[in-house]
Amino acid sequence: MATRIAVYIGNELYPGNGSDPAGTIKTLQSSPLTSPILSLLNLSAKDTSQLVYNNTPNAVYDTSGNYIGDSTWPGILATLRGGNIVEAYLSFSTNGTQFMGQLIASNPTAAQNILSHIKNTLGFDGIDIDDESGDFSAGSPLYALTDAAIAVGLKLTAAPFFSPSSWGDWIAHVQSKGGTVAWLNLQCYAGGKNNNPGDWLGMGNPAVPIVAGTCSNCKNPQTTCSTTSVQALYTLWTSGKGSVSSDCWTGTPNTQPQAIGGGFFWTFGSISSNFTGYMTAMQTGLNA
Repeated sequence: MATRIAVYIGNELYPGNGSDPAGTIKTLQSSPLTSPILSLLNLSAKDTSQLVYNNTPNAVYDTSGNYIGDSTWPGILATLRGGNIVEAYLSFSTNGTQFMGQLIASNPTAAQNILSHIKNTLGFDGIDIDDESGDFSAGSPLYALTDAAIAVGLKLTAAPFFSPSSWGDWIAHVQSKGGTVAWLNLQCYAGGKNNNPGDWLGMGNPAVPIVAGTCSNCKNPQTTCSTTSVQALYTLWTSGKGSVSSDCWTGTPNTQPQAIGGGFFWTFGSISSNFTGYMTAMQTGLNA
């Protein structure tokens, strides 16, 4: 597809606890957003037999492969596409990926049921694997979840911020299995604050789009990006022109255009009061 504009979204799209999914969807659809990524599926801190969506109250799957989430969630998600939104992904955290790796080993049918439900009932195009464990070996949970997702027809994205060679190997593996890496969500904030997306271009055969991410207020190291900084950052990346505050990004500026595949934001909740402003700044910087 053309340039992707993505955002990671948490409890705002899950019913209960004072959320307003319908209002959130209206906000999303009235913006330039093309690709929401719902995050994150985590191992429950209270019950290790459960995967939870974003935080503990929102249990959605158990180790028997059952959906134990809110019965209205599938219907809510069915209304997500519209406006500029053409696709949606569900993200697994590091410990969510590890949960699935263990389940695939111990009860592969249950794991398949979860992934099939994500595709066929919740209606996601694919899964995002936000695995920051550093274990990117062939026998890792990352590869186990990857192979299981390919088997049920889910597309894949991932959210790296280090070790491009390892992620290059992962892309090659997916492509060798007949799977699809739709794009990489490259973190260019916090731990990846010095990443230049141009250094990650050309990974895979065919090459996988690099969708570069930013954040309005993230830590380790601190990343603070205003709408002005966001527009300047994506203009710099895509055109090689201009500059951006070191509060927002500390990478080595490129001086030539880079063919990046889009941008993403971490997270919706951090910019919800000016969501369209941030998405528009990203869109303008990307010249999309």
